[in-house]
Amino acid sequence: MSCWPSRPRLSTVPLLLLVATYLAVFQNAAFWHAVVRTLPAGPGDGHVGFLIGVGLTLFALLLAALSALGSGPLLKPALIACVLIAATCGHFMDRYGVVIDRSMIANAAQTDAHEAGELLTLHAALDLLVRGVLPALLIAWAPLRRVGWKRELGQRVLLPLAALAAALVVVGAQYKDYALWGREHRDVRMYVNPTFPMYSAVRWWRDQDASRRRPHALARLAPDARRAATIGRRPRVVLLVVGETARAANFQLDGYARPTNPRLSALPDLLNFPDATSCGTATAISVPCMFSGLGRAAYSRKAAERSENLLDVLARTGVSVVWRDNDSGCKGVCGRVTTQDISARHSASPACAGGECRDEVLLEGLQGLLAPGDRSDRLVVLHMKGSHGPAYYRRYPAAFRHFTPDCARDDVQNCTREELVNAYDNTLVYTDHVLAEAIALLRARSDHQDTALIYVSDHGESLGEHGVYLHGLPYAFAPPEQKQVPLVAWLSDSMRRSDALDGACLTAATRRPHSHDDLFDTLLGLFRVSASRYRRDDDLFGACRPAAARRALVAHR
Repeated sequence: MSCWPSRPRLSTVPLLLLVATYLAVFQNAAFWHAVVRTLPAGPGDGHVGFLIGVGLTLFALLLAALSALGSGPLLKPALIACVLIAATCGHFMDRYGVVIDRSMIANAAQTDAHEAGELLTLHAALDLLVRGVLPALLIAWAPLRRVGWKRELGQRVLLPLAALAAALVVVGAQYKDYALWGREHRDVRMYVNPTFPMYSAVRWWRDQDASRRRPHALARLAPDARRAATIGRRPRVVLLVVGETARAANFQLDGYARPTNPRLSALPDLLNFPDATSCGTATAISVPCMFSGLGRAAYSRKAAERSENLLDVLARTGVSVVWRDNDSGCKGVCGRVTTQDISARHSASPACAGGECRDEVLLEGLQGLLAPGDRSDRLVVLHMKGSHGPAYYRRYPAAFRHFTPDCARDDVQNCTREELVNAYDNTLVYTDHVLAEAIALLRARSDHQDTALIYVSDHGESLGEHGVYLHGLPYAFAPPEQKQVPLVAWLSDSMRRSDALDGACLTAATRRPHSHDDLFDTLLGLFRVSASRYRRDDDLFGACRPAAARRALVAHR
């Protein structure tokens, strides 16, 4: 006689009920947290009925989704896949407070293996084992008891309807409360796991598939763009440094109490713009958006893919454009200009170790690109690794451990918030060092060239405020920490004289709000590219140019 208990034989419907209950109760902690967080102040007994209605609605929707899955031998694999997907998404949603929407799917698809490896910690593996693998094994272990297909079909249709009817009864009793709450907090639906992540993945895949099946010619951006004559004037070199995950809230130049910008703060000719916002909250959106020329309000991935971008316009008008990348790629922006991947995959620099390169690698070999003998105007984009998390400690060498104790491990959930913030702030100190070195390099060449540097981060970062970490929340309800980014500029004295830029006006310009939208017109202005679509108000330095220079930039209008 076997000592093992006999396996319970379940029919399809009880199995669906169990899985739906498991998902609603154990895999939707982020959803429940979002619901409770948005309840009116003063939680108490008055919210019990409200939460019951939400729970019944969640259960009914999950049961309906599961009931629509295949039958027979396909049912168990489908349920196992749902549980594993829910466990994976639930881990990152609960741990970091992120939303797995279409942009997050795109961001994950474009993340390199090394960055992804930082998220796959022992804690993550154990969490996935308990939340996903063990329930999946239980589903596989329990044999299914067959019932007639008519009976099963009827139960699959009637049970979700019954659950939804029960939810409607509870919701109907408090309709006004639900209607007002639902209208104000409709984004809470994005936390429903695993249906919303799966829906987002399908939408992302359909977009990718449509792009592959329908090749299209690129629309010309600023087709009338042309540069002023360059004969007889000094060549100009602009370094555009695209930061990664730096937030303005922790930038000393923007009022942060800690000295995270010790070198930049000591530069009297640095221009700092303390009120700057990003185009998105993830690299996969912000980087294409800031170069698209569309502006955040009109930006879409499809529109950007079907048109030239800022780099194309500059290259078409004779500017030599080079993209140097130490991050996870340019997200399609640099596909038609010279690109140098100097990340760990292609670099043997001493600045590289442990599978990645520190950002000082971006400065190696830069002197050759800025050789004074080269008479061409040149834009060099440096794409930094910056402050990419969660393993912030990997982004800076030991010499830049200014704030201690810092979180020096990949499983950051085992660090205190103080240690996490210390590690993050150290990344900004190191970024400050790299930017200061780049400015020093440009300053040394200002006898022969007009030089400038612009630095802006692609998006910010949450460091535990309101229980949210990392970045990537939908823009509509992302916190300021993910949208407010540092923006600084440095112009050589020769650049200021050549463009007749008024110093007092430049200082006044730093006090106005700015955004990623300003990058397009700012670069047109710096390289003296006239175009009918140039907008002076979106040029960081536009208002400070003489009237004749401003008219020349819109000569075709």
